[in-house]
Order: sequence, then structure tokens, then C-alpha cells
Amino acid sequence: MKKRKMLWSVICLVMLTLAGCGGGGGSTDGSNDGGSSDGDNTLVVGMASDLKTLDPHHGYEVYGNMVYYAFYDYLYRSFDGSTPEPSLAESHELDDSQKVHTFKIKEGVKFSSGNELTSKDVKFSVNRVKNLKSNTTHHTENVENIETPDDYTVKFTLKEPDAAFLVKLANNSFAIVDSEVVKEHGGTDAEDASSKDTAEKWLNSNSAGSGAYVLDKWKQNEELSMVKNDDYWGEVKNDKVICKEIPDVNTQIQMLKQGDIDIALGIGVDNVSQLKDQEGVKIKNYVGSTTTFLLMNQDEKIGGPMANPKVQEAVRKAINYEELLKISGDKAVLPLDIVPRGFVGGLEKEKGYQDLDEAKKLMEEAGYKDGFDVKFTVANFDTEGMSWTTLGQKIKDDLEKIGINAKIETSEIGVVIDSYREGKEAFLMMHWHPDYMDINNQLAFLPGETVGERAKWMDASNAKIDELKKTIQTESDEEKRTAASEELQKLLANDMPYAFLVQHPKVLAFRDNLKGADYYEVQKINFQDVSIN
Repeated sequence: MKKRKMLWSVICLVMLTLAGCGGGGGSTDGSNDGGSSDGDNTLVVGMASDLKTLDPHHGYEVYGNMVYYAFYDYLYRSFDGSTPEPSLAESHELDDSQKVHTFKIKEGVKFSSGNELTSKDVKFSVNRVKNLKSNTTHHTENVENIETPDDYTVKFTLKEPDAAFLVKLANNSFAIVDSEVVKEHGGTDAEDASSKDTAEKWLNSNSAGSGAYVLDKWKQNEELSMVKNDDYWGEVKNDKVICKEIPDVNTQIQMLKQGDIDIALGIGVDNVSQLKDQEGVKIKNYVGSTTTFLLMNQDEKIGGPMANPKVQEAVRKAINYEELLKISGDKAVLPLDIVPRGFVGGLEKEKGYQDLDEAKKLMEEAGYKDGFDVKFTVANFDTEGMSWTTLGQKIKDDLEKIGINAKIETSEIGVVIDSYREGKEAFLMMHWHPDYMDINNQLAFLPGETVGERAKWMDASNAKIDELKKTIQTESDEEKRTAASEELQKLLANDMPYAFLVQHPKVLAFRDNLKGADYYEVQKINFQDVSIN
């Protein structure tokens, strides 16, 4: 598709929104090419990303894997659903202890440097992550040892069985880097990597992978471009990809209409109507994995009335979930609680879940027949185009019917996240996007775990919860794991400091001359599959 030249004034308007017209603001060398593509076989993507690094072993941002999947390869990759697919892994064996995973890897794979990818690069990459003590390190902490019997065999020995290990291998914490090149530029996998590794700066300007693309240039908060890796072992259907940072959704919509971008990643349920029946544009809707939820602090000194289990149950019963489903858009889902649709044993709320009479009865039993006031923290943010303040007002209206006056207080997302992570909020709205597509990631909501700590839900002595948790974490039999998942969800449904609201849909908008344009939860767009006709 021939891209129309954009007027300089339009470019300046967009750049002013980002980092100032003509300004750099980035962490890498290179200059912006003015926003037009370099030819008919260049894919141009408009997005508002949170990219902070191009080093896959440091990255923890939502759009990170979209880029890391382009530059680097993995033993496994994740596409539809939660079942990982082999990439460089030719075979996989698991021993009787369920702790030793042995992989044969593809031979003849070349890094963009020309070096051959071998088992030593896999070992270096994983050990580097373990010792960096970075945002991604926790995914590798269960790896006790890595052996390389030959150039194409890798043996992982885990500390404990992990039913999600293959899924985790599709996370950027297991991206395989060219060990020789990374070491040449300050990288190390030694135990002191957290203080001695200096490769991130170089990796923000250069890629060191065997993926479908090689980094061309990156100007943070402005533009990232990549070119096809001619030595890639798989198929690549376009020559170049340009990812433009366009925070304003209306600008994305206008540029998509005009053909100045091929894909718009910022479209949500609030604004997709602007593209309805638009000539030259296609819309696809997907069930996402991001869920919004309410957190009610278990510490009475912080949560006040919200710490009362009967009040928490009253809140869950007071919400009109069917209305939430309608306002959240096509493909929205109502999960029962911690497990979203698409994960092992995920259950959903039945129709008629709301019960105001029961909620009022619970409020009276809790000693709050006449209700109470409570601060309700709602960030100025949105999930897949759905405004949190819109959802917050809906929750406020529902809770007024049982006497809870939820006084909405808004703040920027960064401020709210810090307070949430420190466990300081009495009652707030938050969302959860899985790090990897497996139910084990959702166990963070259990008492004493990551989100449990933030809710001050610290009592992990419930033997049944602990038993089900261990089964889910370690059981390789899918039927047993599914049964444990369902039992755990039913156990938590009426006894937890959360109210799970909605699993949000994802909208993908793109030009109709593209083939292979699809959205995946882990890597978002698999660029190499997209052809331009």
C-alpha cells in the first residue's frame, strides 16, 4: 500500500503530543523518517506503548513481547490460548520427578551476527536473567540448574515441579540472546550480573537475536523500526515494520482512515464506532485476558468496614454484572473470580448473580444496616479502551443501593499503582494482565501471595486452599488440574477480599489490504505473519 505523505504541520502536531516537534526524547540513535513508509512492503503500526527497554531480560511492559518476539527466538512461543507451541524446541522430555526438562533444539539457526545459536546461548540467556535480579527474574527462580550435554541439547532441572514451565518459556525472560555478542558489549551471566552487566544500553540500540527482524532504530516515545532478518530460518512476509508512538486515539483513527498507518492498537470499545463501516478498514474483536477487579483491604486499620468479610460479600452481590457486560463491549466475559476464560478450568458467573436483597441482609449482619462512607480510589486510566472512571461510577451507583457511599477519588495511574502495591488502599479498582498465559500466574491473588499481600490477606493457613494451590502449580494431569482449578474458584467465590468485574475484550483495527493481521495476548501482533497486498 502506497502511504500518502503527511504534511509537516500534521507531523509536528503528533510529535508535540509525544515529545516535542523534532525533539529526540529517545534512548537510541537515529532520526524520525517523517512518518511515511519506505515502500509498499512496509508495515506501519500506530500505538501508545509503555516501552522502556529493548533488552528482553529487563523488559516488563505490556508491549514488550511484541518487540522481543520480533527480534529474538524462544524454545516455545504462545499464540492463541494458553497452550505454548514449540519454536526452537524440536523435542521435549520430562522425567518421572516432573522436575527435569530436556530439549533438543533446532540446528542451523543463525543469529543476525552470523553466529550459530547453540545450547550455550540458551544457558547464558536464562542464567543472565536469574542473576540480573531484574523485573523478569522471578520467572526463572525455580530453575535450579541448566546443563548442555551437547550443542543442541539443553537440560533444565527445576527446584519444584511446575505445570506452567512450558508456558513460562514463551515469556521474554526466556528470550535467547547471542551470548558472544552480548558479552562483547558488557553482558554477563555471572552471579554478580545485577551490578556488573552493562549490556542493556547497547541492546537499546541494537538487537542480538535470531528472530524474524533486526532493530533498525528506536527513539523512545516516538518511533521504532525494524528490518527483515534475511538469515531467519522461518518465513517473513514483509520487509520492514515501523511502530509509531501515537498516544491520542483520535489521531490513530484519523491516520488509519487515511492509510497513513496499517494497524491501530489503541482502539477500544469507547471509540471503535468511529470506524464502523469505514471504507478500507477492518475490525476484529477478541476475548482478552485483562480483568478489572475491586480490592477491599483486609486490615481494619486501613480498610475500615471494607475489611469485614460480610461487607465484601455484600459488595459482590450488589454489582449488576449484566450491565457491566453490556458497557464493556462485544467479547467481554464475566469470570467467577481469579481465573479468566481461556485458562485451565476458568468458570464464569451465572446470569442473575446480583442479589440486592441478600446484599442488604449481609450489610445488616455486618452491623452496617444504615451503610457507611468509604474512599473509592479509581485511577485516570482505561483497560482496552474502557475508562476506569466510567466503570467506577457504575460501581458507585450499584453500591448506593445497599447503603455504601463510595466516594470516588481519582489520581494518575502511577500514583495509584504505587499505593496499591504498598497495600495502602482501603477500596480501589485495579486491573490484572497475566505475565504468562497459565493459571499459575493467577495464584498471585491467594493469601500471602503478591496481590494477597496488597489486600493484606496474609493468612495462608487454609489447608484446602494450600492443597489446591499445590495441585494447580505442579500437577501434569490436565483433568486433575482442571478439577482443582474449579474447586478453588468455588471456594474463593464467597470468601476473598476482591470482586472480579469483567474480562475485557480487545479490538484490533487495520487496513483491509492486510492478510494475517491478528491479535495475540502475549505478543500482540506477530509481525512476520502480516502481508501487505
